[in-house]
Amino acid sequence: MNRISFIAILLLTVLFACNDKDCHTSSSLSYSGDIQPIFNDNCATSGCHSSASKSGGLDLSAGNSYAQLSKSGSGYINTAKPTSSVLSSKMRTDMPPSGKLDACTLEKIEKWMEQGAKNN
Repeated sequence: MNRISFIAILLLTVLFACNDKDCHTSSSLSYSGDIQPIFNDNCATSGCHSSASKSGGLDLSAGNSYAQLSKSGSGYINTAKPTSSVLSSKMRTDMPPSGKLDACTLEKIEKWMEQGAKNN
């Protein structure tokens, strides 16, 4: 292997290692501190899932979102298999319409579900 290839592989390894580390969190995620801000910035906007518009009947504004997401039978949250939840499925395919969320943000939401989807 030539020197340039070695350096390129080394740089890519470091780059991906740093990005992967940034996505994972060992601490407990907070709904109000970690998850609600994602909804505030990407979902609970004018014409979408705000208290005024409730697109699809879903209000993701602060104070309303947790009750809506955790409603029995809604399927929005799946603590046993977060990637199978309605919330994860929609956010991985077509929400928000302004552009998909990055992988780390999606992982944060799924990790919160994996941790029991607590309203904290």
